[in-house]
Order: sequence, then structure tokens, then C-alpha cells
Amino acid sequence: MGINKEISKETARSRFRIAVVGTGGRAGSFLKYFSRNQDEGEIVGLCDKIPEKARLWAKLYKIQPKIFDDTEEMLSKSRPDALIVCTPDFAHVEPSVTGLNANIHVLCEKLMATTLEDCSKIIVAAEKSSAIFYLGFNLRHNPTYNTVHQLVSSSQLGSISTIEANEYYYEGKTYFQRWNRLREFGGGLWVTKACHDFDILNWLAGCSAQNIYATAGLSHYRPKANAARRCRDCSLKFDCPDFDDISYTANNELEETRKLIRLAEEKKGGEPSDLCLYSSNKDTIDNGIAVINYKNGIRATYTLNVIAARTTRQLRIVGSEGMLEADLEKATIECTERHTRRKINYDLKEMSKGGHGGADDRMIKDFLKACHTGEKPKSSWNEGRLAVQVSLAARKSSDTGEVIHLDAPT
Repeated sequence: MGINKEISKETARSRFRIAVVGTGGRAGSFLKYFSRNQDEGEIVGLCDKIPEKARLWAKLYKIQPKIFDDTEEMLSKSRPDALIVCTPDFAHVEPSVTGLNANIHVLCEKLMATTLEDCSKIIVAAEKSSAIFYLGFNLRHNPTYNTVHQLVSSSQLGSISTIEANEYYYEGKTYFQRWNRLREFGGGLWVTKACHDFDILNWLAGCSAQNIYATAGLSHYRPKANAARRCRDCSLKFDCPDFDDISYTANNELEETRKLIRLAEEKKGGEPSDLCLYSSNKDTIDNGIAVINYKNGIRATYTLNVIAARTTRQLRIVGSEGMLEADLEKATIECTERHTRRKINYDLKEMSKGGHGGADDRMIKDFLKACHTGEKPKSSWNEGRLAVQVSLAARKSSDTGEVIHLDAPT
């Protein structure tokens, strides 16, 4: 899927007109990139239901886009070549389809959608459109993961038997005061968070998943006695390590902008920006383990834990000729040859500077390249749907305790 597209001379010009819908935290990375690489693209439109958020980003990065609260109006009046979709996960469908129907290139942040039905709506629009649909699985562009994929796909480890993927995310605790904590908006952490890693597993396995079993729970961020709804009102705030001080003095302009965006959301009727991680209503997990069997015989495990003391992703891959161990935070890979025990080490720290270990900028450049040339995106609707399918199956398995077969409804 994701066939090459014929690109007109007009849209193949070197400097793109870019519009962004959804101006929460993730939008900032795209705005930062184009404010520093203005020869590659100009931000001509920002859209958000709370326009003040867009104005705050524009002020920070000293850009002058037109600001809207309606996607169709933005596309009509700002006439972009490309649309970047940074809305909450459940709201990816409408702007993506609107952009594609207008033959505007679309970069949609992961995940593609929270249901397979919504994925199908995007696929139908993408197949009919002359524009590119690019799914923002930025981890595929991370130098560590990219090198791991090269080692696996070139058979340097021999025939792969097992893959272990672990994600530990200290900052993940903030999900429990944001929309990600509710399935209606993000599908739960098996979907909104784990889709990244399920995509990587699918990519490394080079095959579709056959079945999955998952177990998960909310072990730590449960209601706490005497905890207030807002940190600012809580009697426990002086002793709570998770106290969120919304009155803090920001250390820099970016931090101040993020703070003001949170307060703008609250002012417009959103939930408290310092919502308690424990007493907040939620229907998701803070840790889980999944076991996946792939159709080519590879077995994979994935651990997700947002109670962890540090933030990293780790991989262990065992093949008939060698074993690989990788750490994303350290940006290192160690390969051990099976019979000789000879070790080969890769240090990718210099390549891994920037957002998501250097992945964000590389992803944007690859998106622009696909738009200019019509080449197949590194990740598009097929990869996006597969990741959502596995994510939904993991959630269903942990809900029911059953092994879920991927050919069955999820």
C-alpha cells in the first residue's frame, strides 16, 4: 500500500506552504522545525478550537501564519500544499480526509485513528487523492531503530526467532492528567502509546501479526485518600512527588509557552491543568505486557511501564547467527556473534540529537521528500492500520484475558 504518486510541478516547488491543525504540545516540534528551516517550508495557517494556543506558538517562533478555528476555512483561505494533523488521536480522521479530498498532502501524527473504521475512512480518501498521506511514526527515523532495522533486514543476525521490546517512560505519568487517560479520546495507552512500539515490532518482524495475548493494569495511579482534584488545592502537595506546581516560574520561553497553553485550555472550559494523577477519572493502564506471534514464526514481547524511574526504550533480538541489544536513551547497540562471542558496538549519540533522538527532523525531511518526488512514504496508511489493529487486539486481550487472533474482529 502507499503507492507512488504523480506530483504536479506546482506542488513540487522547493518551498512548501504548510498548515497545521491542532496546536497542542506536539505541534510545537513542527513549528520549531519550519521556523528554523524557512527555505523548506512556510507556516501559512494554524487551526485550533482555542486560537489563543496557536497565537502563543506563533509568538514563540516568530512566525506570522493566519489563525483559524475551522479546518476547511483554513485550507480554503491559506491555500497550503501540505497539512500537518496534530489533533488528539480521535480527531485525526476529519482533517486528514478533508485535506486528502482537496489533494493536499497530509502528514498525520501517530496514531492513524482510534478505530479500524476510522482508519478505513482515511484509506479510502488517500487512495482517491493525488496527494501523499504520510503517517508520523517518527521512531522509524530514530538512528538507533533505523540501524537495528538495517541489521535485521540484511540478515546479519541470521534468522530471527524472538524480539523483546521494552518501554519505560517516567514522564508518561502526565497521561493521567491529559486526554490520553480516556479511551474515548486516545483508545487507552495500549493504543495511544503502544502503537509506536507495535509499529516497530511489525517493521522488524517484516510480517503481519497472527495473534496476541496481553495483560495489563493500573497498579500505581489509583485514587489516593485525601487527594484533591487539583494539585493547587491538595493538602498532600508538600509531600507528593507528583505535585504539579502550575504557579511555577518558567525557566525559558518554551516552558513558559507550554504553561500558558495549558492555562488557556483550562480557561476555555478544559480540565484543570494540574489535575491530580491519582484522583483523575481514567479508564486506562499504567503498565502492561503483550506477547505477539507473527505469521513468519517470530515471537515478540512488549512491556509498557509509565511507573518507571527513567525514560528509555530497549530492544533484544535473537537470531540464528547473533544477538542484538539496543538502548534508545543511550543511543547504543551491541551485537554479539553467536559462535565466536565477538562483539560489535554502535554508538549513535552524535546522530541522535533533537526531538525523539533526532527522529522528528528526519521524519519531516522524509515527508517533504515524498511530497516533492511522489515516492512511497516510509510509513503510510497500511502501516498505520496494522499498528492500530495490533493495539486494539492488545487492549481487547487485556480486557478479556483471551488470546486475540488478528483475523478476527477487534
